[in-house]
Amino acid sequence: MQQAWILRYGELGLKSRIVRRQFQRALSNNMENLAKKYQVSLIQDSIKSMEVVTSNSPPEDVENLLSHVLGVVAIDPAKLISDVIEPSKVAKAILENDNLRGQKRTFGVRTKRVGPKGSYSSQGYSGEIGRCMCEQDENLSVNLSNPDIWVRLVLEPEKVWQLGERIIAAGGLPPGVQGDVLCRVTDEESLLSTFLIMRRGSRIIPVEGSDEKLLQILRDWDPFLGRATAILDLHGKVKKRHPWGVVGISVEEGESMIQRPESDVKTVPLSTLEPLCGWTESEVEALSNHIRKPSKNLCMPNLDAWVS
Repeated sequence: MQQAWILRYGELGLKSRIVRRQFQRALSNNMENLAKKYQVSLIQDSIKSMEVVTSNSPPEDVENLLSHVLGVVAIDPAKLISDVIEPSKVAKAILENDNLRGQKRTFGVRTKRVGPKGSYSSQGYSGEIGRCMCEQDENLSVNLSNPDIWVRLVLEPEKVWQLGERIIAAGGLPPGVQGDVLCRVTDEESLLSTFLIMRRGSRIIPVEGSDEKLLQILRDWDPFLGRATAILDLHGKVKKRHPWGVVGISVEEGESMIQRPESDVKTVPLSTLEPLCGWTESEVEALSNHIRKPSKNLCMPNLDAWVS
């Protein structure tokens, strides 16, 4: 049974086509180099419009790797369960993989159709699958409000994928798309602050005095940590991009580390960044757990407190 993982983007999807392509290229490059670091085989592919990766490595290793890819908000494990779309055969395949088969339970079916419409709409196919499942297992009953099981399918013209339990990822933007930030990482607070800046797409440039063990935690998220990003000047020549912020050091110290050519007509003064301002102790603890084991710990477990 072929195993794949569908990558769900959040903020990336809101960008213009040109910017989105640039950000996705950065994300793909980061993911490819993280795979080398983790020694995980990874093949980037697509199911029509959906970004997909496949791998021969153990699923837990792949999911741990993908949970470290900034810019991905969720990961849907997917298995190819049928090379035909006939509802009765697909329903049989679904039930064969159901560990609760034979027990009383409720379910609902959601289908995402990709490619040409063909013989079924998404809603029509969900209905046919549900009917066939009820015929093949009398212990099933439909509940579309709050079922015990959601059966999530991706319908292609000639095959069907079933999605597993969704893994919530870190989200944010891929490092390197939003400039560089100078950071001195010496303790847990500066580590977490630096991670939040990295999560917003900035490339972290560690300065002298940083704790190497703490930096290694950040390298698990960004394989290019410490590499200054480059931009093109007005003449099309590549030049280094000046950092725009500091964490763990003063603005004055940060400015002493930057050489600004007199020819630069546009410069941005450094800003002091304190991204943990306003966080509670429990939220800080959750973030600390998340950056070390993201596949097991949510970045923001109490999201309602921030958006309500």
